Amino acid sequence: MSFKPLTQDKESLQALAFSMRQEKGSDITQDELKEAMMDLSQIKSSVRKCCDIDYSKLTTRFNNWYEIGSEKDVEEWTNSSVWVANSVIPSRFIKGSDYVFSNEIGDPTFRGAFREIAKDISKNAKDSVVKKIYSSLAKGTGDKWNPADVLAIKKSKMSQITNQMKAFQKGNPTYKSSSTIGNVATKSLDIVKDMEMLYQYNQFVDDNYKSGNCVPISLKKVSPTSKEIKAQTTPSVKVKSFDHKEAKGIQDSLSLKLDVTNVKYETTNAKCIVEFTLAGEKGHVMDIRGFQSGMANDVQMQLQKGAAANHGKATLGTFTLITKLSQGRIAFSKQRALLRKLFPKKKIPTGSSRERHAFTAFSIFVDYDKKATGDFSKRTFKMDIPIWAEYLEFLSGKKHKKKDTISYLVKTCDQNPTAALKWLKNKIQSYEVGQVVDKAQTQIKSLVKESIMKSIYTQAASKGFRIFRDKKITDYMSASSYLKVGG
Repeated sequence: MSFKPLTQDKESLQALAFSMRQEKGSDITQDELKEAMMDLSQIKSSVRKCCDIDYSKLTTRFNNWYEIGSEKDVEEWTNSSVWVANSVIPSRFIKGSDYVFSNEIGDPTFRGAFREIAKDISKNAKDSVVKKIYSSLAKGTGDKWNPADVLAIKKSKMSQITNQMKAFQKGNPTYKSSSTIGNVATKSLDIVKDMEMLYQYNQFVDDNYKSGNCVPISLKKVSPTSKEIKAQTTPSVKVKSFDHKEAKGIQDSLSLKLDVTNVKYETTNAKCIVEFTLAGEKGHVMDIRGFQSGMANDVQMQLQKGAAANHGKATLGTFTLITKLSQGRIAFSKQRALLRKLFPKKKIPTGSSRERHAFTAFSIFVDYDKKATGDFSKRTFKMDIPIWAEYLEFLSGKKHKKKDTISYLVKTCDQNPTAALKWLKNKIQSYEVGQVVDKAQTQIKSLVKESIMKSIYTQAASKGFRIFRDKKITDYMSASSYLKVGG
């Protein structure tokens, strides 16, 4: 029997390392963290009081992780937690040595307040576009507003800060910023008035972040580079502050330089890759693929630099909304028009009950796999292969030849029909996304394609929900301040 750690386990391990490093006042070691992990009941009361995790679950889970989990997993995560704690606690962002490190209030209270504000905006906004956007944002986890995994909160301010978060959650905060949305608008920047309450919440988070009273910390696992391994040195830990006070983050977006340089339609890989430069720097990609097993799910877009997933992900629903708001709707119309022509007697559905979007629905491929009869069934799949192959050729601008798709699918289908269908589902959805921003194709203008990519990058990287259009930005959701560590 093995043990697979959950996200909560990893975040809680980091909170424990933070608390131990704070209490010790000097660097902790991997062995010290492992010892605490094996038996939480033996840690000092001063460490326990500053580590707000679910001890009723984690005492057993940590022990199981250490005893029957992957040795490699334990080594990597305890090392990473120690390196991060030893870098962050003595940094200028942590002011003093009286913090409580919590991963318990993040989702229900900290991001929970954002979700309630988003729900209120979706119901009461005067702008129909705002209502639509916030209907989508309210359904999410809130991590695109703030991706913090652990909150470092001054012990003396804990009750005051959490109570104010709960007040925002209930829609009756006593906190009022001295700034208003109108004070920060410029002729190139349009901040939506309906988000006044969210603006106030961002200011509340930022004020406490700057004072050091509450520091939201977003975590990525730290791994040593090959050079650091060879030199047997402790890895350098990246620590970056994301300051979104007032309109600073949005104003930074006005000078955002992003250029799509290539879209790769690879013949056998079940994905599509969009290459782009960021501020002139090469090596950035949007990797569009399926991130889950099984057929009943959509592809997602992971934006990254090299092999590091350091920009974040976006969904098809978000991409659809951004494309429509960026005047790129015609790209979807061209795709749908060809599908109607290719399948004159069949209706090709889009989206799903979980998330509405403008791309081909995964349900088609589930039906091909499961149903014996019907428009999309085991009986019709092989007959439809040439049609889907023609569609892929169109989406790729004829870079992915029809004959190659037919050859690959027929061969794979004979061996594993389900694998063939999953490949086709991922391929079609990823190519549909890739075509929208492919500068080599002419469905929409290049400037619109760049605007779409800027918005997707901004949203995926937890910088906000912004639409770039006509040299102007409309800000629909600004992210709040946080400290990004590792990655």
